[in-house]
Amino acid sequence: MKIIACVKQVLDPHGIVVNRKAEKVFVNREEYILDPASKAALQVAVAVKAAVSESNGSTPPEIVAISLGPDRVDDVLREAMAFGADRAILLKDAAFENADALVVANALAAAIGKIGAFDLILLGARSLDSGSGELAPRLAEALDLPQLNNVVSLDIKDNTISAVCAAGDSFVRVSANLSVVVSVDPVGDWSRLSQHPNGWRLMDAYKEWRVEVWSAADLGLSEDDLRPMAVKKEDAFPPERQRGTRIKDAKELVAVLKRERVI
Repeated sequence: MKIIACVKQVLDPHGIVVNRKAEKVFVNREEYILDPASKAALQVAVAVKAAVSESNGSTPPEIVAISLGPDRVDDVLREAMAFGADRAILLKDAAFENADALVVANALAAAIGKIGAFDLILLGARSLDSGSGELAPRLAEALDLPQLNNVVSLDIKDNTISAVCAAGDSFVRVSANLSVVVSVDPVGDWSRLSQHPNGWRLMDAYKEWRVEVWSAADLGLSEDDLRPMAVKKEDAFPPERQRGTRIKDAKELVAVLKRERVI
């Protein structure tokens, strides 16, 4: 069994300050972290690996962590190996600089195709920076695979995955045959899983293990594959919230409502 875990590095929001009046975002401390949803996907991958190994006693599943970005993304891939990933691949190319969800999905699909046979693809349902939640559906479409989105718990038996998915204010139970794309909700039932990478594995990740680096050429991506659908032109901020009128008592409230012709 082979599990693909797609992970993402994001800017730590604790170092970001928004000034609405100046309509600017200030990065007071530029530090990057493993996206919480990606962390949940890694936790699930490791839990599935352990469960499958225990149930059939065969060769443990292999976890392959993949991420796209510049050199600094190497850190989250080594963190992924510390969590339990057996292999890490960084997709790095100048052509990815302005990549949107479509380009990222194309690149990930090409990388997964190059890796070969797989059974399960895990990734976060919504990243901390954009929160769009569109990568998993695009990746499933690019690979022509079924998808289970916003998964809060799952179980795998034989060749079938059963999952509970968040659907608005309710939940639905669904199932699918492997291979499948699963987007993991970061607020799902993962609190029982390890919240921190193994310290010894973290040291080995930097001292002993290596991260493979693949370019756009290695993936055989065309110009159309690398052309984003969305182009960022500028930032726009909503107006600063205006303070309301302070009402002293019920009598004054009635007077204001009459003046505004509410009553």
